[in-house]
Amino acid sequence: MKKQEAKRWFHGPHPTLRPNPHPNPLDRSRLPVSRDLSASLHVTAAGERTGGGAATLYCAFAAAVLAICNSALALEVDPAVPPEINIGGRLVATADHKSEKTIASGTESDSSLSIADSSLLFGFSKYLFDDRRYGFAVFGLKIPDDDTDLKDDIYIHEAHVGIGGPNYELKLGRSRLGNSLIAFPTIRDDDLLDYLYVANGSSNAEAEEYQQFGSVLGGSWWMTRSVQFDGGITGRTRTDTGGARLASSDLNGGYLGVAYSVPEAIKFDRGIRYAGARLDTQHADVPGSGLPKQTLMALIGAVSLNLNDNPEETWNLDAQAIFNDGASVANLSTLAARARAKSRALAVALRYGKRPALQTRWQAALNLAWKDYGDFAGASAYTIAPTYLYRLGSGIEFVAQYRYAHNNSTLAAAVGREREQKLQFGLSFAFDNTFNESVGERGSILNLEHDTLDIGPRGGGH
Repeated sequence: MKKQEAKRWFHGPHPTLRPNPHPNPLDRSRLPVSRDLSASLHVTAAGERTGGGAATLYCAFAAAVLAICNSALALEVDPAVPPEINIGGRLVATADHKSEKTIASGTESDSSLSIADSSLLFGFSKYLFDDRRYGFAVFGLKIPDDDTDLKDDIYIHEAHVGIGGPNYELKLGRSRLGNSLIAFPTIRDDDLLDYLYVANGSSNAEAEEYQQFGSVLGGSWWMTRSVQFDGGITGRTRTDTGGARLASSDLNGGYLGVAYSVPEAIKFDRGIRYAGARLDTQHADVPGSGLPKQTLMALIGAVSLNLNDNPEETWNLDAQAIFNDGASVANLSTLAARARAKSRALAVALRYGKRPALQTRWQAALNLAWKDYGDFAGASAYTIAPTYLYRLGSGIEFVAQYRYAHNNSTLAAAVGREREQKLQFGLSFAFDNTFNESVGERGSILNLEHDTLDIGPRGGGH
């Protein structure tokens, strides 16, 4: 080979060997073959220089395998499309002062600094093989309360994948259980936990996460833009009598619901923003508790109303009721027994929002909640919780709340507490950012989290 030709061979493609810009993946004459194998095939072509027929058979077999593998690789095209990435989170820090009157020791009080319910979320999504359907995945971390039975400082509350389209969405993994319908204007999601969620009859742990989150195989279908049907199979966390977790992935329940929902951009005048109903069922089992395995049924209904026609000064009313058909229990002394007992719960919130130029500056709300265990006389409770929020900037808020909770005689004796008062004030910081935005708008990832300003259904957007 001449020096000039050799230089061209090693420093760039030969003019006659320039790659075809539109290759045929089935044309094996263009598939790459290693230089060593080519030389081997050339040397053993006649079967003379390497020992005869055995070497020839070996080389023929190797050539066939290489041709098949390269053909398969040529047919498999992975475009390696980068996903749309959503990152969001909320840090809530409050100074709390609590005073309670217990049955055993009278009035007690304490003060603390809480960052409970702070969370961080990561979302990823891609289109499928068309631009109408998409796949998504969400991973979320949450900080539990200090006095919880959870042994870790971090709880994974969202870890699910799914697919969706213009009028449906399916997901499976860990997420909200579907045992509550609408958001209420409290600082934290668990401030009215006993009234707003169908309790977990398989848990005897002081852990609100076991009441709100679990394994979910569910989906939603939008018959119209405002009418939605949803349903799913759920796996509530099971514990023993001491509150230690036994399982969190066993499927032991389900839900089925229908709702009418319109966003504020469409419904800003007086009338219904949300109305829905959902049937929740679970198979309750706490080994060693003395309680039998039981199937529990509960019906949830909720409504959110705009009370006036002025979107810059809004009045809203939220209401949710839970009718738990439950089962007969001997007493209310344990969490699992109270979760199984027949009960009725009602929560109502009235809120006023000051929104000049359609940007909320502050909100004041009054939450009222009541619950009664029908099989026991004097086993009722109520809570009053006024809340105030002032926006200091985008996603930055000053929050304050006073909560008074009272248990009647029978319930007070069972839980060991007659009344509780709690004063809280602090700051909330929330952020949400999207990278490589390429999938149609599905709503902010923060819709998965509790927000004092939220009106209407819990859960992510579509």
